[in-house]
Amino acid sequence: MIDTLMILLFPFLDFLPFQIPRYWLFREKLRIPMRWIILILMGITTAYSDVFFWANQNGIADSVTTLLRYGVMLFASLLSFFLIRDSLAKNMYTLLLMISYSFFVFGNANFIESHFFWDFSALHPYLVYNGVRLILLLITYPLFLRFLNRTIRKTLAIDDEAIWKSMWKIPLFSTLFGILYCTVTDLYAPATWQFLVSRYLMLGGSCYVSFVLLKILDASDQRTRLEAALRYADRTMAAQKKQYDSLSIHMEEVRRARHDLRQHLAVTQTYIERNDREGLRAYISQYQKTLPQETQAVYCRNEVVNAIISCYAELAAHQGARFDATVEYSDTAPISNTDAVVLLGNLLENAVEACTRQGKGEKWIRLHIQSAGSAIAVTLDNSFSGACKPGGGALLSSKRDGVGIGLRSIEEIAEKYNGFAEFQPDGNTFRASVFLNPSSVPQTQPGETSRTA
Repeated sequence: MIDTLMILLFPFLDFLPFQIPRYWLFREKLRIPMRWIILILMGITTAYSDVFFWANQNGIADSVTTLLRYGVMLFASLLSFFLIRDSLAKNMYTLLLMISYSFFVFGNANFIESHFFWDFSALHPYLVYNGVRLILLLITYPLFLRFLNRTIRKTLAIDDEAIWKSMWKIPLFSTLFGILYCTVTDLYAPATWQFLVSRYLMLGGSCYVSFVLLKILDASDQRTRLEAALRYADRTMAAQKKQYDSLSIHMEEVRRARHDLRQHLAVTQTYIERNDREGLRAYISQYQKTLPQETQAVYCRNEVVNAIISCYAELAAHQGARFDATVEYSDTAPISNTDAVVLLGNLLENAVEACTRQGKGEKWIRLHIQSAGSAIAVTLDNSFSGACKPGGGALLSSKRDGVGIGLRSIEEIAEKYNGFAEFQPDGNTFRASVFLNPSSVPQTQPGETSRTA
C-alpha cells in the first residue's frame, strides 16, 4: 500500500512545486486566472501520475521514467510560453531557474538515497526519495520563494530587451550541466560528493549571478533617475531665474512709470482744461501702451512648483499647445520639493512630448492639482496621436525599449506617499492620475491659486 502511494506521489513532487512559482511570478501577466492555471497543472500532474503508475505496474518504469519526466517538462514549458504574456527571454530565464532548483532538490534526494539507504530503497523504491524531497522542499521552499519575490520579481520588472537577450543565458549553462547527469548510466554516480556539490554550485551560481546583476541594474536605474531629477532641477532653476529676471524688469518699469506719473498727470490736466476730449483719449491710449506688461503667470505660491509648471507651460506654448492649469496646493502640503519636481516634471514632460509628436488636431494640456488636508490629487490630461505601446498590462515608452523611467519614477513617488498612479489612453486623450496621501512632516511654503496660460 505504501509503495503504491509513493508511486502516485512521485509525479506530484516531481512537477507541481516547480511549476506554480513561475506562474505566481507572472500573476499579473497571465492569459487566464491563476486558479484555472492551477487546475490545468493538477490535471497534467494527475495524467503524469496515471502513466507513471501504469509504467511501474508493467515493469517498464526504469526505461520510461526519464523520457516521461522530460516529455512532461517540455509540454508544460511550451504551455507556459502561451499562458504567460511576457517575452520569451523572461520565460526562459524563470524556466531554467526553476529547473536548476529542481535539480538541486532531486540531486540532494538522489545523493541521500544512494549514499545512506541503498538497500532499503531496493525494497521500497520511492519511499526514501519522495520523503527526502518532501523534507527538502519544506526546508528550502520558503527561502526560495522569498528569493523569487525579493530578487527575481524585481529583475522581471526590468523591460530592457537588450539585457534580457543575454540575461536568460545565466541559468542556461548550469541547467545544461545538470542535464548531462541524466545521461549517466552509472547507478553509483548520484552517491558521489562531486554529484552533490555540482547541484549546489548550479543553483547557487544562478541565484548569485542573478542577485549581483540585479544590484548592478538597480544602481544603473537609480543613476538614470538621479540624472532625470537633476535635469528637472536645472529646468526649475532656469525657470526661477527667468521669473526673477522678469520680476526685476517689471519692478524697474514700474519705478520709471511712477516717476513719470507726475508729468503725465500734468499733461492730462492740460487736456481737461482745454476740454479736448479727443486729444485726451489719444494721449491715454498712447500712454497705456507704455505701461509695463504682466509678469509670468503665477500658478501657486510655492516657487519651485510654480517654476516647473511655468517652464512646461512655456514649452507647451512653443509647440502650439493650449495650456490650462488649476492648482490648489495647500500651504502645508507635505511633499518634498524634489519629489514634487520629479513628479510634475515627468508628467508635464510626457504631455509636452505627446503634443510634439501629435501630427494633426488641436494640441492641449490640462493640469489640475487638488489638495484636501494632507492628501493631494494630480490629474493631467493631454491630447496625443492616439498611438501607444501597451505591453503586459503596462504602457511602454515611445522613446526607449520597455517601460519608461519617468512612469516608474511617478509610480514610486506615489507609492512613497501611500498613494497610486494610473495612466490611461482614451482615444486621442491621454489621462494621468496620481493620488498622494503622505504621512511625512508637512512643509510650509506652498500656496494656492488658479491661472490659465
